[in-house]
Amino acid sequence: MPPFPIRDAEPGQALPAGRVGYDLDAERLLLHTIQSVEAFEALLTTGTLTPDPDLAVAEFADAYDWLYRMMAARLPTSGEGALWLWARTRRDHLIGNCRRSLGQVLLVCRVPRERVLLSHFDEWHLVLNRGLGMPRLPGESEDDAFARWEEAYDEFDARLRAAGMRDAPIRDWPPALRDEIETSWESILDRGNYGPFECWQGTVHALNADDVVEAVRII
Repeated sequence: MPPFPIRDAEPGQALPAGRVGYDLDAERLLLHTIQSVEAFEALLTTGTLTPDPDLAVAEFADAYDWLYRMMAARLPTSGEGALWLWARTRRDHLIGNCRRSLGQVLLVCRVPRERVLLSHFDEWHLVLNRGLGMPRLPGESEDDAFARWEEAYDEFDARLRAAGMRDAPIRDWPPALRDEIETSWESILDRGNYGPFECWQGTVHALNADDVVEAVRII
């Protein structure tokens, strides 16, 4: 028998009614992830679910490489690739994910905080799109923050073009430019840069069966 309950549910019943209950300061973080049946069977069979780095989108290899290095530097665990989980999102958003994932399995997890690298969900797209990380300053309006970011990005892009590297992979950029953009991305890992109701994702090197508190097969 698995060490956690398993049930079948339609998307609207995959989560209990009411607030989800995320707490990013908890010792064990509440996390949700939707996995394939094959991944779920692997978890049941081996007691551990590990990622397959080959499933990462090749177009975003530089972004994933940076994230893997951040995990290696900041987490006490090790491994290849990353498993992705929601660390805080809206209930309706998670239900919407379930509606798009019929036949898959929602895993409700509680994972020790030190094993989870948190990153800001929306700002992660800056990493994917090779943009500068530049959080809003205290008291700064959204328009002013965007104007400041746009000016900084245009200046950085001009230097990148001057180096003849605008269309090159980040790993081929001159070290100074590569270090500059990668250092800027670290801002998406700092909760102090954002408000209290933002969406956060978590990445881990592996999930163990005893991290899972419930599995919901989405029907």
